[in-house]
Amino acid sequence: MTTTESPPITHAAQSRWHMSMHIIRSWLSAWEVYPIVLIAAFLRLYQLNASEFDEDQTMVFRMARDALVHGLLPATSNIASIRIVNPPGVIYLLMLPAAFSANPLWAVVFVALLNVLAVLLTYIFTRRYFGRLTAVLAALLYATASEPVFFSRFIWQQNMIAPFVVLFFFALFWGVRERRKGWLFPALFLLGLLVQLQETTILLAIPLALAILLAPETVRWRDLAFGLLSLVLIFFTYLLWEISTNFFDVTVILNFSKLPSHIDNIALTYYRDFFSPYDRLPTNTQTLLYQLVLVLSWLRRILLVLVVCGFATAVAGIVLSFTRSNAVRDGSGKHEAPSRISRIRAGWTRFWRWWTNFRAEPVRSGLVVLLTWQIIPLLVLSRHAVPLYPYYLLMLMPGPFILIGLFIDRFAAWLRRPERRWTITRYAVYAFACLVLIAQVLGTTAGLIDEVSGNNKHGLSYNTLGSLQSALSQADQLAQQRHLHHVYVTSDQFTQVPLRYLAEQMRTPTTVFDATHCLLLPNPAGGPAVFLVGPYDQFALFLLRQYATATLIDRPARLGGAPFSLLLVQPLLQTIPGTSNQSFAHHLQLLDHQAQSLTYNSRLLLVTRWQFLRSQQPVYRTTYTYAITASFNAVGSTAPEVRSLCVATSISPGDQLIATFPFPISTLIPRSISISARYIVTHPYDVTVGPIHLENIRDQGSVPVTLQTMGGSERIMLPWA
Repeated sequence: MTTTESPPITHAAQSRWHMSMHIIRSWLSAWEVYPIVLIAAFLRLYQLNASEFDEDQTMVFRMARDALVHGLLPATSNIASIRIVNPPGVIYLLMLPAAFSANPLWAVVFVALLNVLAVLLTYIFTRRYFGRLTAVLAALLYATASEPVFFSRFIWQQNMIAPFVVLFFFALFWGVRERRKGWLFPALFLLGLLVQLQETTILLAIPLALAILLAPETVRWRDLAFGLLSLVLIFFTYLLWEISTNFFDVTVILNFSKLPSHIDNIALTYYRDFFSPYDRLPTNTQTLLYQLVLVLSWLRRILLVLVVCGFATAVAGIVLSFTRSNAVRDGSGKHEAPSRISRIRAGWTRFWRWWTNFRAEPVRSGLVVLLTWQIIPLLVLSRHAVPLYPYYLLMLMPGPFILIGLFIDRFAAWLRRPERRWTITRYAVYAFACLVLIAQVLGTTAGLIDEVSGNNKHGLSYNTLGSLQSALSQADQLAQQRHLHHVYVTSDQFTQVPLRYLAEQMRTPTTVFDATHCLLLPNPAGGPAVFLVGPYDQFALFLLRQYATATLIDRPARLGGAPFSLLLVQPLLQTIPGTSNQSFAHHLQLLDHQAQSLTYNSRLLLVTRWQFLRSQQPVYRTTYTYAITASFNAVGSTAPEVRSLCVATSISPGDQLIATFPFPISTLIPRSISISARYIVTHPYDVTVGPIHLENIRDQGSVPVTLQTMGGSERIMLPWA
């Protein structure tokens, strides 16, 4: 029997192993990490079902889920504020939680955990390059700051950049501070990922370029090649999309770049809000935050002073370290004639020696990169042609908190010098830092409790995931308990996208429809059905009272606003089927022989009632629209046409459609009404490139089908009641 001896472990390998274990043990023994992570996790994970869930949040998550379910390759994400489509980076990241559940709550948890990771990375980064006390202060301030916590608690691509920003500067400091090779490849990859999540992070290319200039000896051609290749890979599908649209988004950006720009302090104000957010003190006496008005007003001023001192500390560190360094002198002893060329050459030589001497100190180079990160993007964004938004400044976090920690650490170290035995003053500085942290924790916690408890009131454009899921769940349970066959859900422009997605997870067949102009009713022969009516869909409740028997079962709560209405609905049996020429073949059967009118909010409305003749099942991101147009025929006058758009996620034969039209002001009462209709199916605009099916945010409508009667006419005439 032959035995093979394993090669002996070398002394170098043993040293590396012991060094790795020593580093791990030292980090595990850093007790302060555990409370920092616990505080960050609590503030970001507490009652996450109160997370905002509107159109943007719905679309990026459902695109991730649809890509997995339907085998699509994401090419874009949602639409940016300047109306271009964003790259698909956020979709690929959200495919991780979407692979395990269709419930968006897990995506919210994923976003929150990424931001908890950002706090931990802030501690590790700052401790490695600026010291332990600086790391503790920076991480605690970042973990408890109100604005970073706010942007950690809902699904959005900008909310996911925090850990990647810290990793990006880890890569830069790997080259600038440690002068190690191999940093450029991960830096380029992380910059590309950041641009995918928020386009304004392209400004971080400035500190990247500066890092190359400060440590050129660490740059390798293969790192550049790998970095560029990684950018091509992560932008590949987005490039395919741009090619398929003839670079439409590039054209939009170029057009915006030609707009007149102006300079203001909006970027600086938003930057200040991230570390000192209480510019507008709370006025609602019912909130916990209102009880802390005095503390918050004091905290805002103190934090601003601390950040300014942090900037001054970094600048002083650069200047003092450079003045103490020895300038490299020219010892050649040669003196050339003072020609113009020689003067230029001498000037360049002096500059090059100055620059070489300047970048020779890694600590100084690190401070330069830190200040460039915080200052240059602010200056660039201060001159803008399009509106700025607070989330543009997320790429600068956690910079201000690192600067605050740096100032307090250096000031305490200055007081600790042997020639200055100011022990009481030094401990007073520590106590002051603790008071600032306590005040910030109180303010952020109070604001969080106000938010999740509903103390902060919301309008119709803000909805939370928990409120929507709870209301739909109650409707689903009611239908299951009473063995009802269908649930109908009203929606408006702010709720239609999230409700359409969440309704797909219900056990009972559900139709979500736009209740702005129309009302859907179940087939009278099928018995009652469950209706969930939105808090602001009062017009739908008005129509239900006119054409159905509606019994209120419950009023599901909506956080910070008016509740939903949960009803059992049975249509009234007062339909008179029309003759064959009073229907649009295979689509709509008219139920009245004459036009009806109603008055709602002192406004006269024309009402027509129809019955569906076709069936359309729910399909992801697909809606079915009937665009019904009414023309008024009056003696001696003409009136403009009015239209009613009736949009639903599914259609069942026998169900009823109540279409309403606003009666034109100053129009005589008509003798008759002329009705025409078109049918449109809206579905995702998925682009196919060879075998690749690209998913994107855009939708497209089918060619509108003009409906006709059995006799071939495109209009139905109705006498006025």
